[in-house]
Amino acid sequence: MKSTDSYWADTGLEPRALEDLLDSTTCSSSERYFLACANAIIAVANRYNVTVDQKGNVLPAHDGFIQDLSTEKKQLAVWKQFFNENTAEATRFSFIKVWETIEAKHISAAQKSLMVGVGLNGFISVFRDPHTYLMPVAMFKEVVSRADNRMTTAGVQVGRLNGNYAIRKVLAGSAADRAGLKRGDILLEIDGKPVHPLLQARVMEMLKGEEGTKVSLLVSRDGETIRKKLERTEIVISTLTTQVIEGIKPIAVIGLNKFAKGSCDKMKEALDVVNKAHVRGLLFDLRDNPGGQMEEAACIASLFVGGDKKIFDIRYLDPSKKAEEYFGGEPKVFDKPVAVLINAGSASAAEIVAGALRDLNRAILVGERTFGKGSFQEGEYWTQNKKIALFETKGFYYLPSGRSPQMKGLSPDVAVNFDQISVDREEDQFVNPLMAPERHVRSLKNLISSKDCLDTEDGAVNEDVQLKKARQILFCSKAIAGVN
Repeated sequence: MKSTDSYWADTGLEPRALEDLLDSTTCSSSERYFLACANAIIAVANRYNVTVDQKGNVLPAHDGFIQDLSTEKKQLAVWKQFFNENTAEATRFSFIKVWETIEAKHISAAQKSLMVGVGLNGFISVFRDPHTYLMPVAMFKEVVSRADNRMTTAGVQVGRLNGNYAIRKVLAGSAADRAGLKRGDILLEIDGKPVHPLLQARVMEMLKGEEGTKVSLLVSRDGETIRKKLERTEIVISTLTTQVIEGIKPIAVIGLNKFAKGSCDKMKEALDVVNKAHVRGLLFDLRDNPGGQMEEAACIASLFVGGDKKIFDIRYLDPSKKAEEYFGGEPKVFDKPVAVLINAGSASAAEIVAGALRDLNRAILVGERTFGKGSFQEGEYWTQNKKIALFETKGFYYLPSGRSPQMKGLSPDVAVNFDQISVDREEDQFVNPLMAPERHVRSLKNLISSKDCLDTEDGAVNEDVQLKKARQILFCSKAIAGVN
């Protein structure tokens, strides 16, 4: 698999595209422009373990550096203060000179297009919104839009724990799995670089790379530091998994890891297997599902509610465009109780399916508040370079209740926090987070009180607290509305 650097290099993107935005007149024209220019520069500087002060100096980011740069909001706080309290000095600040210094001292020819792209996306995140971005067309076609859930990585996903990065998930069969890394390990360094002050997206990017390349991780576990050198390998995660848990009241667990092309057909096959197993209910596991194809999401939801029920609609930011309604179009094939497992890693299409099933009184939600990605982007060739696509936010998804999951996410009916490892959400990360306008919102009733449910001890699922609670909820007499 090609590296991100290579995809950007193939576009031939030149520094002029960024330099035009960093013009002093533009950057000093408003606070928003100023912060956008600052974010563009900081995004590039962070790649080389350097930082920029308000005098225009490019300095090494050493261990004693105090400023927390783990989110866009935190790293721009000092620049916002600088603009508001020292406006005259701030408007004379030359971002173009800082860029030229970083370019001359740190950026190699092979990385130049990538760094211009990083800077442009840093600018767009503040000036437009956090979800509008540029990406090489070839990278989108060959990596992002693929039907399978394939990645080349060291094999860990991270979250925040007491101000540090901690491992939230170790991917089965990965180098991290083979090396014995565990959920809850505190990640201290990647290739000798401290990760504490870095953006989470940057940390995840550092864990990825070309197949066969090595990465060194320093982690802390129970006060002991452990260094592991891992070889990045290509991992293919199954789109869908099915399990039947036997017992007095047998249930099925279907896990969906991505709404990839063909997911609905796989779901039909899985539900056929489940129906033949004569289970009493279903746990639909959408934890850590980042989303994917919305057509597949609508199709899958309709397997539980029927083809005539609206799953979601979209409303455009452009007031001249009419809202569009989406129906799954498939007949209902499963009519037993359903509980959907969600967590902070459930996003986009996963939130639409979970939210629609609840709004239509077809399922309850168990777990943690979801991520909160309810905006949609449409891609087109960037006018300045046809090898690059601009994915621009055009509007928001809305559930049958009239709510959008954007930024707020979905709160579970039964909250079960597995542990304290969290994911940075949009309102915590970005200077200008997106909030979806709402109207005509239907109120939702809390379907269940878990204290009235029977405890179903079962050694097969005891280690997964959320799964155990969801199984318990399924057998409450009034747990699922609309199920006969």
